Amino acid sequence: MKNLAWILISLTLFTQNVQASDTGTTVEIKKGGAITAFSEEDGFKLSKKASTNLGVSFTTLKGKGPWVIPKVSLVRIKHSTGVYRKWDGWITMVLVKVLSKTKETVTIKSIDLQDQDEIAITGVNFLRMTDADLNSDTVDACSH
Repeated sequence: MKNLAWILISLTLFTQNVQASDTGTTVEIKKGGAITAFSEEDGFKLSKKASTNLGVSFTTLKGKGPWVIPKVSLVRIKHSTGVYRKWDGWITMVLVKVLSKTKETVTIKSIDLQDQDEIAITGVNFLRMTDADLNSDTVDACSH
């Protein structure tokens, strides 16, 4: 429980370093924050220190797929399932279709994934919270 509280507090502190522009599509980032860049189209970039401290790691997909990945890599939002992909440093959620499951792994396919893409295998919950926070219109309206 202490780890979850630390992550939530850290996320709040980190995302306070993000300032949206008038267009809503690009963001200026203050130096030293965990989030080093944000774009509505491309996703976000994390500093190496934040990735290390929060246990975020990635694995590289091999071949054309389908791919077998750890079950903990999956993100479920309502009726959608996805994974966090890192490409050129940008992290974004990509929708996937689950073809089969075992106790520890899932077999997925996606038209948006390809050979050599990196997908998150640890720290996925942190990436989800960061993504939700950065894409929320209510972040600056919170009073806590």
